[in-house]
Amino acid sequence: MKIVIRQVAFDFLFGGALVAGALLAAALLGPTAGGILAGAPIRTSGVIALHYIHNRDLGATTEMTRGVVMAMISNVFFAIGLYLAIPRLGIVGGFLAASLVFVLAVLALSQLVPLLK
Repeated sequence: MKIVIRQVAFDFLFGGALVAGALLAAALLGPTAGGILAGAPIRTSGVIALHYIHNRDLGATTEMTRGVVMAMISNVFFAIGLYLAIPRLGIVGGFLAASLVFVLAVLALSQLVPLLK
């Protein structure tokens, strides 16, 4: 797979603009609205669309979408873990614990994905 610097730069700027937009919305609308926008499928659909635009491979794009579903389900577990862990473990410990929960959820879901094909 050949990496084109122009494509990577465009993807970097596009993704950065999406994150900056969510942070701006958080500053304007409050942290809950910013969190909703940060978790919205805007970023995900952007990544999937860029992958398809660059590769024109519908099969690979579909598989990428399958991975996104696994990640989104795992993100729910991450968010719940973070919500519960930050008050008990602090910010660093909370992120470490929630990251572990995320990895465990991905591993569990990856065992189920072959069954869903």
